[in-house]
Amino acid sequence: MTEFWEFLKEVHEFNHLPSDNVPEVIFWGRSNVGKSSLINSITNSKIAKTSKNPGRTRALVFFQLQKTLRIVDFPGYGYSKIPKLDEYKLDKLIDKYLQKRRNINKLFLLIDSKHGFKKIDQIIINQLNVHLKNKIFIIFTKKDRLKNKKEKDLLKNYNKLVDEELDKKFFNTSIKEINTIILLKKFILNSL
Repeated sequence: MTEFWEFLKEVHEFNHLPSDNVPEVIFWGRSNVGKSSLINSITNSKIAKTSKNPGRTRALVFFQLQKTLRIVDFPGYGYSKIPKLDEYKLDKLIDKYLQKRRNINKLFLLIDSKHGFKKIDQIIINQLNVHLKNKIFIIFTKKDRLKNKKEKDLLKNYNKLVDEELDKKFFNTSIKEINTIILLKKFILNSL
């Protein structure tokens, strides 16, 4: 079957969410973690807008694969140039979506391989565990940027932390290493 991913809609309010039961897979992380590039690699398209300026995504953005699966692109957290009122509305929408949405199949939290967990990532994971404990997975991005043994060892330590302390499954990815994307994509599609 040829995959055909398409942009479905941008959602700014909870009552504008798609009203069906298509499974949804969320991608979330700090701004500039490589979320759009990863979504484009998984969908084998240029469906998600990439930008050098962090904080471009200002809504929940839905991409759909033939009514069988949706990717939900969440706005990056930790850095934003959007006005405070808009930020507040977005935070409320995200909270409501995470607590009430029945379509959620998985949530992938993206962490930059080079920078590891920041305090805000820990806060987000703790909050997510309340509602989505077994649906949370960690993706370490930009693994190709690790240049020396020290950086690669740090990633191993982050992997160990995720496995042993957070008790989550994780993926080490790079959009330049296609096998890492294939493994992730298989995991997403096989668990529907």
